[in-house]
Parts: sequence; C-alpha cells; structure tokens
Amino acid sequence: MSVRRISLLAVSIAFVAVLVAIVPVPIPATGGFTHPGAVAEFFVAVAFGPVVGLVAAGVGAAIADLVLGFGSFAPLTLIAHGSLGLLAGYFGWKKGWGGMIVGWIVGGLALVAVYFVGEATIYGFGLAGAGAELPINLFQVGLGFLGLVLFKLVQRAYPQIEQLGEPAVFEEAAAEEVATEEA
Repeated sequence: MSVRRISLLAVSIAFVAVLVAIVPVPIPATGGFTHPGAVAEFFVAVAFGPVVGLVAAGVGAAIADLVLGFGSFAPLTLIAHGSLGLLAGYFGWKKGWGGMIVGWIVGGLALVAVYFVGEATIYGFGLAGAGAELPINLFQVGLGFLGLVLFKLVQRAYPQIEQLGEPAVFEEAAAEEVATEEA
C-alpha cells in the first residue's frame, strides 16, 4: 500500500469520524444517536472508490461511536457504515449522477437494513425498537445526498479528485520516451 493511499485513508477516516461525532442527536428508542456523518461517507465513497469508502465510512463511524461512549454499537456501526461506503463507492465512483444516485440508494438501504436487523436481533430491541429507528436512519441517509452535491462541487474545482482513489502509477517510461523524442 502506497503512502498516498494510507494518507488518503487516514484523512477520509478522520473526516467521517468528525462529521459523525460533531452533532450526535440521541435516539431514545435504542439508546443510539443519529448524525450528519453520511455527508462525509457518501463524499468519500464517490470521490475515492469502494475500498476507501468501505474503510473510511466503517472505521470512521465506529471510532466516533467509541469516542462518544457508544462502544457497544461500534461493531454494528462498522458493518452498517462500511456497507454504505462500499456500495456507494461501487455504484457511484466515476459513474456520474446516475451511478451516484444508485449508490446513494443502495448504500443507504444497506445501512438501514443492517441496523434494523442488528438492533432487532443481536441488540434485543425487537421489531418495534428497531422499527422506531427506521425513519431516523432514513433521514440520516437522506442527508448523504449533500455528500454527492459536495463531491460535484469539489470535482468542478478539482477534476482530478477521482484519480486519488486509484493506485499510484509510476510513469518513468513515459518520461524517458519524451526525452528520447526531444533528442
């Protein structure tokens, strides 16, 4: 893994963790919280691809859970938000508005489904408790649309942003060809 890739992951994880932790809104039905973190998660996924989206969204949101004292939710958060990042990146990276919208919907529904199933079964809230959180999670995913808009604005100013998610390519051969052609 390149230094560039590690740096991109670290900054993306921090971006997600900050947006998740900055304004935690409590959810009484489950004892959890909602947040604007989906903005960062969708931005990172469509800007840098599914792998960075998976790691940044999952790890960043789980770190925020740990920091805010919701450690028992961190494993479920890792899976739910990681799924969102993976799917949003898979369907939306380098695919234009159509792909980004599909990624937003599919990734968002994955997050909602993972939380619903996990809270209803593993965490023991039952269908009613997990169901009480459905509208809140859907609202959270809805906020993620702002991440797509943010990406398009950044892309307009810096069109090469999507290339940051690609593996680094060393192009010495191309430089040698240019030098040979000039001689």
